[in-house]
Amino acid sequence: MDGLTLGDIAVTNARKYPEDDCLVTLTGGGRDVITFREFDDRVNRIARMFSNRGVSEGDRVAVYMQNHPETIQTYYAAMKLGALPVPINHRFKDDEVSYVLRDSDAGFCVFDSDAKETISAVASQSETQIDEYLYLGADVPDFADGFHDACEDVSDDRVEVVPNRLDDAALMYTSGTTGKPKGCVLTHDNVIQNSVNTVYSCNFGENEDRFLVVTPLFHIAAFALFNNTFYCGSTTYLMNDFDPVRVMDVIDAEAITGSFFVPMMSRALLNVNGFDDYDISSFEHYMTGAAPSGEELKEEIIDSFDANLYEVFGQTEMSPVTCLLDPQNALEKPESIGKPIVNVAVKVVDDDGKEVEPGEIGRIAYRGPTAFEKYLGMPEKTREVFDDEGYFVSSDLVRRDEDGFLYFVGRHDDMIISGGENIHPAEIEEVLHEHASISEAAVVGVPDEEWTERVKAAVVLHDGETMAAEGVAEYVGSRIADFKKPREVEFYEELPRNPTGKIIKTNLK
Repeated sequence: MDGLTLGDIAVTNARKYPEDDCLVTLTGGGRDVITFREFDDRVNRIARMFSNRGVSEGDRVAVYMQNHPETIQTYYAAMKLGALPVPINHRFKDDEVSYVLRDSDAGFCVFDSDAKETISAVASQSETQIDEYLYLGADVPDFADGFHDACEDVSDDRVEVVPNRLDDAALMYTSGTTGKPKGCVLTHDNVIQNSVNTVYSCNFGENEDRFLVVTPLFHIAAFALFNNTFYCGSTTYLMNDFDPVRVMDVIDAEAITGSFFVPMMSRALLNVNGFDDYDISSFEHYMTGAAPSGEELKEEIIDSFDANLYEVFGQTEMSPVTCLLDPQNALEKPESIGKPIVNVAVKVVDDDGKEVEPGEIGRIAYRGPTAFEKYLGMPEKTREVFDDEGYFVSSDLVRRDEDGFLYFVGRHDDMIISGGENIHPAEIEEVLHEHASISEAAVVGVPDEEWTERVKAAVVLHDGETMAAEGVAEYVGSRIADFKKPREVEFYEELPRNPTGKIIKTNLK
């Protein structure tokens, strides 16, 4: 056997921590607990069911479900067989789901009651090439088989674990805030090495932590957080949706030691009535990312939670973590995304692939064992994003300071070109976030007959605050070059986001 696979880790944990809590599911006020032995037994039974139905190495199993225990068990069952789970954003609608099913060439689709209406519509489309549908819930539709019924009719014989750590493990789709999402093929080694990197860098303990997963498992961040916790033999607490009061209740009642929250979640938690009445003394690892937090929010988190604050940065193609701002520098370099995480090499390059000097803006490029294998069905695009040295050249723009800390500036394809000047939205957003009246802001370029593009700011004010559009523009113009100030300002109650917290900038134009 050439190294460990994710399936091997499930088997190892079942032997090493058989009676310890692996997964605690907290939905609808209930509390369901399974041990590491039970987790592996359930994964094995699902894998045996898949195998009996013809699923084998290289096949794709689409999973369109909320955060159920069966969701992550299905992922691991497919991966034990060498098949690839294909998590689908559970907020996708008919056409988006159809696209992922076609693009992934999935032969099986597992879905739950929340997805029933969408999948029923998709299943009726002639271009959908799904061989079998498995339904988790009551009242199984005619075109599907019941998930649990299917698992009851199988033997307990152990399935053979896929034998190579370099085999394909999962097909994760990019978040697709612009254009159609791309399928990233990740290997077992990619996923496990990400856990190694994160566990080492964030000082996770073995068989001692209790991590809460409340972000959706279809996204690489939640999938990785489960894998990190599972890798350590610690306990994952799984919630189906984010309710700030319920999250605080769980942290208190279950003595949760860590979790990952996007900034909008952090603000909601800090605003919970009676925050100081909760016992959150157990909480040690506060992880954040997906959007900038800024100095003010970081200070509030550290003061209120008295926890180690880790800002993580990365992307699906890197399994996902690439950079980490550690607790020691969270307030020393609050606008930074930190330094490269262990086992990830980073360089910052211009459009010609030449490394830029500190202080200059360039594209961040990565090399290391977490770099994805390929974009599914896109060999030319895959070759395009890897340079001659084997670095994956991202579309994220950053600058590096003299101390080696990196700062996110924006997306290469988000750059605004106005009157011949290159304008990076993140620079303007950073200025706006420093205004006392502004809660959130996002900057985009919109068409302009005279300037080609003009800068537009989408602004959310703190409760009770008022501000005129002219005041926003004047404030920016007083802080940075006049050509960068917004020529258009629109006020929002909240910014449009995808389920992982990223702002959908195409909806602001």
